[in-house]
Amino acid sequence: MTGFRAEVTIESIGRRGDGVAAVTGGVVHVPATAPGDRVRVALTEAGPGRFRGRLLSLLEAGPDRREPPCRHFGDCGGCALQHLAAEAYDAWKMGMLRSLLARNGLEGTTVEPLHASPPGSRRRATFAIRRRRDDAIVGFSERHSHRVVDLAACPVVLPEIAALIEPLRAWAAAALTTGDRADAHVAMTDSGIDLLVRTAARLGGAGRDALVDLLARENLARVARAHPKQDGAEVLAEARPVRAVYGGFPVALAPGAFAQATADGEAALTGFAVEAAEGAASAFDLFCGSGAFALPLAGRGCSVSAADIDKAAIANLGAAVRRAGLAKLHAEPRNLMRRPVPARELAEADFVVFDPPRAGAKAQAAEIAAAGVPVVVAVSCDPGTFMRDARILADGGYRLTRLRPVDQFLWSPHLELAARFDFAG
Repeated sequence: MTGFRAEVTIESIGRRGDGVAAVTGGVVHVPATAPGDRVRVALTEAGPGRFRGRLLSLLEAGPDRREPPCRHFGDCGGCALQHLAAEAYDAWKMGMLRSLLARNGLEGTTVEPLHASPPGSRRRATFAIRRRRDDAIVGFSERHSHRVVDLAACPVVLPEIAALIEPLRAWAAAALTTGDRADAHVAMTDSGIDLLVRTAARLGGAGRDALVDLLARENLARVARAHPKQDGAEVLAEARPVRAVYGGFPVALAPGAFAQATADGEAALTGFAVEAAEGAASAFDLFCGSGAFALPLAGRGCSVSAADIDKAAIANLGAAVRRAGLAKLHAEPRNLMRRPVPARELAEADFVVFDPPRAGAKAQAAEIAAAGVPVVVAVSCDPGTFMRDARILADGGYRLTRLRPVDQFLWSPHLELAARFDFAG
């Protein structure tokens, strides 16, 4: 059926946010459609019984469709579900989560209502920059494409970050040559905006000076430059030390350091973990990053052992610990994927929190399952790998007792989770 056009009625939303409809020979996934939409689409084969549909026209709108708030929706691949009414959007995300729980035999837990960060609250973004012959573009890639959509606005990110789109475009037009590419990682920190430009282009003195000029003109906290295939970054200028504050304790951040996508989401995840650790005298914070969980726990008098593969983050966390005199917090660089903390060490703790990358923490979860720590909190940015790791804990004698879904990536298929597990023996 490749190359054909068809009229279909969207029946549901798939796990990647596309509308799903039946066609002869299988199903078709159509971006930017809602249940009940009657649409005309062009079909491209995506696999046995699966087709990708390109929306040609909306013939009749379904009851859950609304006007998208962004002029770029449908072209820009940053959002998938702006066209879906708020109640339908929330119901879809929660339905997806409950379906995964049931499929993995993890029903029966208390699932909290969806905690959603509001529009205009995303505090980090990575813009793609392309220098063309006559101008430069700054934006995000199209869905299923490397083509960059030139942005004029973005209702998802903080207004201060959106306001940098035009200055970055002007910088690229002046500093880059035709065909050059760059990525601009923009993050709002407790010190202000931190800008890291990754590019293989030779900027030269003028290009570097233009970045430094951005710092003063846009009141940035720091600007840095890095090569995409090399570790580390070169700080070009710093107006003030760049830091985050966790549990009241300031910690320095390296250029491009990881942070939760929204301050609101971070508070929801951290609050969940700290509440679950109530009464714990000793804890492990695994995949600790810069200490978003470790520092609040240590501030409450808990003895904390923290570990992460990011050596810069661990060094900055260690410096923060020394400044604050938190003698009960020890942080070490450690590749927890290859060398997880063993069960015999974990067994001495009252509480464990682990927040792995999208791939999850299969090996570390197995060690936690064998340790029998009284309370475990798993934080995850991928429900699929969370379910695998949760199943490992459940098979080791843990009971999933509480789950908080956190939507930091508004209008996208992504969902973050904080889950409490109690050891049942």
